[in-house]
Amino acid sequence: MGYVNGRCFTSNYYTVLMSFAPNPRESPAGSDVTINATEFDGVKVRQYRNRRFKDQGLRPAFIFIHGGGYVVGSPVIYDGLLTKICRELGYYVAAIHYPLAPEEKFPKAFDECLKACLWFLRNASEFSVDQDRVVISGDSAGGQIAASVVQALCNTPSIPRPKAQVLMYPCLQFLDLRTPSYQRTRWLHGERPGILNHITLSTFLSVYLFGEEDSRFIEAVSANTHVPDEVRRSERLKRLDHDLIPREFKGPTYRPPNINGNNNKMNTEDHPGNALWSECKDLLLDYRLSPLMGDLEELPNTYVITCGVDILRDDGILYCQNLEKAGVKVTHKHYIESFHGIIIFPRTIIPSSTVMRKDLITFLRQEV
Repeated sequence: MGYVNGRCFTSNYYTVLMSFAPNPRESPAGSDVTINATEFDGVKVRQYRNRRFKDQGLRPAFIFIHGGGYVVGSPVIYDGLLTKICRELGYYVAAIHYPLAPEEKFPKAFDECLKACLWFLRNASEFSVDQDRVVISGDSAGGQIAASVVQALCNTPSIPRPKAQVLMYPCLQFLDLRTPSYQRTRWLHGERPGILNHITLSTFLSVYLFGEEDSRFIEAVSANTHVPDEVRRSERLKRLDHDLIPREFKGPTYRPPNINGNNNKMNTEDHPGNALWSECKDLLLDYRLSPLMGDLEELPNTYVITCGVDILRDDGILYCQNLEKAGVKVTHKHYIESFHGIIIFPRTIIPSSTVMRKDLITFLRQEV
């Protein structure tokens, strides 16, 4: 499954993704927004600055971490969205070039993004930014890294806390790939649907964690047999309880998980899934990979985007529910007819992407 037409699966995936993305932009003559490269503590970033706000005091900042399953992607794909935020709101915007797998494995991407954000928060005034009005954001895998980075920042003394986090259809856990949204997507589209499915996600995760497409790991994770039932019943995994997902998100095809231990092969000691869990549990429970398992107390104002046609929809819903239980202010925007990755698509292809961008701009204007 790793190669198609002689090319790595992930390379083919990126080619498809780029065919839909708008062309990268430079700074055209007469534009209010300048785009160029800089570094935050040695980490490369792509920055966007609005000339009209140059002499208007300290501004908010929007730090973005791109998606792409940890193995593909680049900030330039998001030029349209990030330029819009900079142009309409006057924000200082920076998108982080973090190292990709398989060349760099977990937790290198997290480490580099955290290092960049720490440095920026300590040096915000150099960019005419108010250090108390910094938003950390990301989409898909970048949304996972962003959520994990925010948790780390909030537990780091002597630095300003982020004002808000914006998570766009994020993946926030890899312990349950049979949530209602996973089930619905498989029912609608079969084994290999669209832009993201359980096999694609498992493949990307394998490359990120191990630097290769490990067939044993991919098969177990995509089949959701990688976590023993006693672990699924544990107190820690109650954050993934399907009962937290509102009824309207469960269609007629939904089947609740069978984790009562009756006639389940996963409960036998020699089941291969148990051995895999022993090897991988520390990774899969690590907040740097699964922020739903992290410290959710006292996190900043959170804006979460989910889409109706997306296996990761319920990750966002579960995060919102658990954040609210922890007393965090949450805004959840759900776009029932939209799909994963939509925010970068031009309105000529996907008109609803315009609504999503407008709603985000409104949140940033009102809440930051």
